[in-house]
Amino acid sequence: MAANKSTKAQAATVDDSTMEQFKIESFDVRKYNTIFYSIRDLYGCESQRQLGSDNFDWKAFKLQFEICFGRPEDCRYTTEQLLNFAKYKFNMSLEDLLAYNRKSWELRKRREQQYADMEQINSVIQHIPEITNSHVDCSQMLEQQPY
Repeated sequence: MAANKSTKAQAATVDDSTMEQFKIESFDVRKYNTIFYSIRDLYGCESQRQLGSDNFDWKAFKLQFEICFGRPEDCRYTTEQLLNFAKYKFNMSLEDLLAYNRKSWELRKRREQQYADMEQINSVIQHIPEITNSHVDCSQMLEQQPY
């Protein structure tokens, strides 16, 4: 009996190097920052939960995270390494991290809008003239109210 040979056609890779200024990075590279910041936020939230809000300092955490993971510009780890880390630590895939980051941005935008609304209300309140301490005769008001 003759062995069956596999006759799968090899797909040719597309070389986009001639695109010059219009060349774009691969999907993984473009999503690196999203993955990086999602992991940082997830790791920070989990650390805060374990340590308690009173014992947790976000600034100190971010410094420690930078020592371990670097900055996104450094690309200390590959996208695949970060995704493996996210899968191991948080059981999250690329799609989960992207959704988490999208929700995080939506929450940030809502908070910014709430702060802007509060600032607008505060500025209106500050421009209201103060109530003077003028004397008001309450005897007439008491006589007019029904019992």
